[in-house]
Amino acid sequence: MQSSIFVVNEEPYCIWEVDILERNNEFLNGIDTEYFDYVLKVHSEADDEKRASIALRATFHHVTETMFSLLGAYIQAHDCVHAWIAKCTNQDLRELIGKISASRNDLFTKLNIEKVSWECVAESVFLSYVPETEKNQETVRLFASLWKRLANEYINQNHIDEYNSMKHGFRIRSGGFALAVGLEHEYGVSPPPDEIKLVGKSEFGTTFFRIEPIGVGKRNRSLRSRRTALNWNIEKVILLIQLASISIKNITSALKIVNGAKGGTCEFVRPQENSDFEKPWSYSPGVINCNIDYVIPEEQIISVTKSELQKVINDAKKS
Repeated sequence: MQSSIFVVNEEPYCIWEVDILERNNEFLNGIDTEYFDYVLKVHSEADDEKRASIALRATFHHVTETMFSLLGAYIQAHDCVHAWIAKCTNQDLRELIGKISASRNDLFTKLNIEKVSWECVAESVFLSYVPETEKNQETVRLFASLWKRLANEYINQNHIDEYNSMKHGFRIRSGGFALAVGLEHEYGVSPPPDEIKLVGKSEFGTTFFRIEPIGVGKRNRSLRSRRTALNWNIEKVILLIQLASISIKNITSALKIVNGAKGGTCEFVRPQENSDFEKPWSYSPGVINCNIDYVIPEEQIISVTKSELQKVINDAKKS
């Protein structure tokens, strides 16, 4: 039997296999690196623009999650990717991504790198891509910057809540919102239309209810809902899906090479123009999120614990 010790974020595990390398390569060879290109093509050509935009937004969340899962496995367990990904929770992955963005020096890695930062990780991923050339250095810099920016998107709480609302019970309403402001001349009376200025708007976006704690005490189980609306630009979503999909191809190639594949048998790809890495962020709806809802004074809320709620439920069962 063969074994390998690995760490998921900060949690240690040990995988036992008859042949670890064979099982790991079986997993890597089964990764469909063209899948997200296919999904993008299908929904970009769909007639129902409204539903297609939601499908593309969900794909954006999915592709970034997949990309960061592969990167996490590459950093911490490139010899048993199948085990690392299976044991990595969403919380583990978000914490790990945040630590990489902060260039934490205490992160466990099996890579021979100076520190666990996006720059050092990108250098390792593209080690076999036109090595010792200016193009290699440029590619490393561009992908490191891309991954850091996507990391900020991935750990953004609004994006987390939006993705969960899409995945679980489809708890979203599709469509963006517009926000305009103006100064009232008289309390409660809207100013003239020509004095109202548009801050931002988008045809595309989502609205969902975020469930938050309200009340006091660590064991308190009182909750409230808060309406949350997000605006996003569909061009940005499409471009980021493309860049994340390209990243998946490159990370998978790097994983295969570090597990014994010859460099010439694994493909590395990148956009032709450097400006393509910056282009997604040139699209902006102006205002990207809004939380306008009822004000609920906390002093009017009764804080309740699990045991108190359970007693009410048990009493109801008896009656």
